[in-house]
Amino acid sequence: MQTMPEVTLAISAIPNSGKTTLFNRLTGANQTVGNWTGVSVEKKVGRLSLDGYHVRIVDLPGAYSITPSSLEEEIVRNFFLDSPPDMILNVVEAANLYRGLGMTLQLCMSGIPMVLAVNMMDEARRRGIQIDFEAFSRHLGTPVVPLVARTGEGITELKKVLLDVLEKKEPCRAPHISLPPILEQTITDLCRELEGQEISTHLDKRFVAVRLMEGGEAAERLVHGQPSLQTVLQSAQAKRSRIEKILKTDIITVCAQCRFNSARGLTMEVCKPPEILQTSITEKIDKLLMHRLIGLPLFFAVMFLLFQGVFALGAPLQDWIGAGISMVQAWLKNYLSAAAWPPMIIDFLIDGIIEGGGVVASFFPIIALFFIFLSVIEDTGYMARAAFLMDQIMHTLNLDGKAFISLFLGYGCNVPAIMSTRILPGRHSRLLTMLLVPFTLCTARLQIFVFLSGILFAASIAPLIVFSLYAGSFLIILLAGLILKPFHLGGNPEPFIMEVPPYRLPLPRTVLLRSWLEVKEFLYRAATLIIAGVAVVWFLTHYPGHVPAGSEETLAGQIGKGIAILLDPIGIYWQESVALMFGFIAKEIVIGAMAVIYGSGGDLGSQISAHLSPLRGLSLMVFTLIYTPCVAALAVIHTESRSWRITGLSVLLGLGLAWIMSFIVYQGGLMLGFE
Repeated sequence: MQTMPEVTLAISAIPNSGKTTLFNRLTGANQTVGNWTGVSVEKKVGRLSLDGYHVRIVDLPGAYSITPSSLEEEIVRNFFLDSPPDMILNVVEAANLYRGLGMTLQLCMSGIPMVLAVNMMDEARRRGIQIDFEAFSRHLGTPVVPLVARTGEGITELKKVLLDVLEKKEPCRAPHISLPPILEQTITDLCRELEGQEISTHLDKRFVAVRLMEGGEAAERLVHGQPSLQTVLQSAQAKRSRIEKILKTDIITVCAQCRFNSARGLTMEVCKPPEILQTSITEKIDKLLMHRLIGLPLFFAVMFLLFQGVFALGAPLQDWIGAGISMVQAWLKNYLSAAAWPPMIIDFLIDGIIEGGGVVASFFPIIALFFIFLSVIEDTGYMARAAFLMDQIMHTLNLDGKAFISLFLGYGCNVPAIMSTRILPGRHSRLLTMLLVPFTLCTARLQIFVFLSGILFAASIAPLIVFSLYAGSFLIILLAGLILKPFHLGGNPEPFIMEVPPYRLPLPRTVLLRSWLEVKEFLYRAATLIIAGVAVVWFLTHYPGHVPAGSEETLAGQIGKGIAILLDPIGIYWQESVALMFGFIAKEIVIGAMAVIYGSGGDLGSQISAHLSPLRGLSLMVFTLIYTPCVAALAVIHTESRSWRITGLSVLLGLGLAWIMSFIVYQGGLMLGFE
């Protein structure tokens, strides 16, 4: 059979319609992940072979309209205006048609061949909802296919219909939505004007006319791509001001009202609700999980179990991987030494490059388990309920409830917590949350604090020190959020529409596929930065080669002594500053770095207590709590934000707040006579 040319299929839907599940079902692991041009919103592109056609499937961000009120909706609008696809696959939820039909009608009116996938039919059947698909297709002017993306039901029929539309065996037409007579006549006049213009676009003329009437950036983009539309735009602008005075509202609002009136009528026409409304299982469970008194404690319990499970299962795997890396390092060191390689090169390969690879490998089980558990919680529908419970609290920082989930998970490990910000609805929320996550007291920092407090303070005081650091972490998050709030990073906060979907049973295939794609993304994007960061720190603490590693004669030692004028006021001397540089690789190795720097002899606790007073130790712990995230966390901040500016801001904000807080602690302690 002769190979057909490549065609582009855009899959679009409002959030929580199962769009990404359907995308994964159609493409499997045959997909690539990038970013939309100029922004940090994720762009997924998959491949599908369809009876000789090479179909390029673009997974568009979830959007409620192509008249944008968010960055995601702006991306969707620009995609359809600048580079219209050959075909659209729109997804709606069977049990809640009206919610998605506003967007569906806009897409149908574009004139681009389209197939409507009515997803989650199993839930609609369970609730007794009946849909007349023949009438549905007739009213929309486009094929309608019922399916269940989670289980694969209807996928074969969907592929057949997609092929029929590609081969023009299934006719598609743009539906007509009634508008006020004066606006209807104006749109008709503009369509006649468009017929006299040389326009090379797949878009329907009525769709173009409505965009020109609405004005704004959509009209400007159309004219930019088709300069001949300039005269029609001028005509539309003149008519718009007159019509808006008559209708006493703007054109965008009028069109939206008419569109949703049509959506409501279409839903009543094709959808038959159950005759007897019964209390659903979802409502029964929500009476417990969303209770105003016990809802939050249950949520904290679920989150606690989540990262306890991640670390209970992941820690042994990390130990095994660490032991394997150590064996490889020992074997390779003996082999290279026997081969008479220069000691400096051997140390660089063993303690620099391979150590960096070990850092990457050690995160693999934690991140894999984290995304497996997170996918399960999100697919069940509980994630939306957690966001609802925390929404009001997080509004004080211009964030929504979902942001708290990322912050809470940061108390387990910052790296997967920062990666989880991709579930947040807008760029502002994602950037602000990923800048706040590093201030959480992760388990790596906890190891330092438990160790130092046990050495430097009495047994009755040490638990209070650790507790105060936890409390300080919450306060620093609040302070940093209030500092960043006025700057509107990533734009103004976007409207957050709270949706609470019904509970669903996650499918292992969906959970594992999503988790694998997330882990693969981490390994691909963050590994290089992590290994490079470890190598740089190794070089600073080992050069020049004729001096002891980590000593004051090394570059790191010289840097530590050079910045002593800055750190002396907070009770941190050059030895601790070098240890903090090691902490840039991973916070867990700060204690070990101190042992190397302070020299051998006696047990580790004695070495540290001989050099650190309780006040200096407390200042060091406060600084460690707040200062620069580890290299893995910074690498993920960069890969998620796609911005060195945001990454640099994370470093500077952490260092600045760490110095100020440590200064208050240390100088305040001196004034009170504790030193």
